[in-house]
Amino acid sequence: MHIMEIKLKFSWKISQQDVDPILLHLLELIQQKGSLQQAVKKANVSYRFAWGLLHKWQEILDQPLVKLERGRGATLSPAGEVLVSANQKLIARFSPELDNISTQFKREFESALSSQVSPRTTIFASHGLAISALRDLMHQQSDLKLDLHFYGSLENIRSLELEKCDIAGFHIPEGAIAKGLSPQYLSILNANKHQLIYVVKRNQGLMVQQGNPKNITNIESLTEKHIEFINRQADSGTRLLFDQLLKTNSICPSQIQGYQNEEFTHMAIAAMIASGAADAGFGIAPIAKKFDLEFIPLIWEHYCLAVPISFTDDPHVKQIITLLQSKVFKQQLAELSGYDASRSGQLVSFSEVFD
Repeated sequence: MHIMEIKLKFSWKISQQDVDPILLHLLELIQQKGSLQQAVKKANVSYRFAWGLLHKWQEILDQPLVKLERGRGATLSPAGEVLVSANQKLIARFSPELDNISTQFKREFESALSSQVSPRTTIFASHGLAISALRDLMHQQSDLKLDLHFYGSLENIRSLELEKCDIAGFHIPEGAIAKGLSPQYLSILNANKHQLIYVVKRNQGLMVQQGNPKNITNIESLTEKHIEFINRQADSGTRLLFDQLLKTNSICPSQIQGYQNEEFTHMAIAAMIASGAADAGFGIAPIAKKFDLEFIPLIWEHYCLAVPISFTDDPHVKQIITLLQSKVFKQQLAELSGYDASRSGQLVSFSEVFD
């Protein structure tokens, strides 16, 4: 049976009118490009269509979404900015959960359509760009039946121990700072029971508003009273790393305004900063770039998959390793700032990752 792809998406309705997804995409492109003409070209629609769509919603809202100025390009009006910001926040905050629901529905639907029970591989992983790229390649180049669920690093490896998944993704920093985090991972993972597969090395740091108006330069800057921080959820690898950085720098969480405010993805953090709801967050460079934020690199980390040794010869695991080693996968990640895919697909020892 053909492997189907199921994707759940949001839909907007304003004043009883369904909002065309192209409108939201077009507004985001105008915000990025500063030009209606460039946005139209990127969105692959005609100028006439775009102009008609914008005029339609100006009539519905009784105010424009875009401001056009001769010789100065195009910018979003306050209404346009609110709409784009709200859409970005919704996608960033709920996309991991929608992906999890999609995976569950896909499995149930395929089971209903087929009388044969096909072997499946279940991966619990952090919601990130490398795993998303791997998932897309699996759909394009492999007949592997994959159930991919997104959770935090510690929850993933706990699920592996409880046999709720076949493979668990986690990330941990390189260097001395890892010593403070390793015990939490090694209380579950065991070199005698698990094999580690290297996915990527990536850089984490501070995402701040364009122009860095609050003059944030390092972790210590976050303790200043006029700076509002937005945090990742507990048990995520990023949160564990950030907390360890605070400990290393002798900073108490209570010194950081907004420390208790949590989001579940790098994208959600970036969307909050881009909207002005926060001044800084901890995340990765490509997401900062996507939201036109500045990035202050702080530390490199390993992203790995943990697999039971008894499962390493499984054909599905071998397919995953082959895709991680492929030129296509490495080329996709090479285009991302702060990513190093030179070791992708390698079987690595515990000492290489945790020491």
